[in-house]
Amino acid sequence: MLVSAAMRYAAAELIDCVLVRRGDRDAGTIFLHMDSLDGRHKLLARSLDFDGVYSWRAITGDGDTDTAWVDAQTVARRLDRELAMDPDAYVIAVADTKARNPFLTSSG
Repeated sequence: MLVSAAMRYAAAELIDCVLVRRGDRDAGTIFLHMDSLDGRHKLLARSLDFDGVYSWRAITGDGDTDTAWVDAQTVARRLDRELAMDPDAYVIAVADTKARNPFLTSSG
């Protein structure tokens, strides 16, 4: 349901967002491949913190959301490793010059 809501929001806001891989709706991690359309890419993962709050964290570069930009091949390699560990994961690709995360602006 979260993925569907984010995809609808992305369409309404003209954010190019594509479901690349459908995961298990109850158990799959959500990965977001961000492409800023200028050669910069990053991979975000949705995670649950100790307070029970979901957040998005960059899992490429040095892990800081602002400096996590890498090339497309680095994202692809990291994503391959993540999918080997979690075959139930969702993968969403976003191509947006403003690097907007449709999950943050729709329902978190």
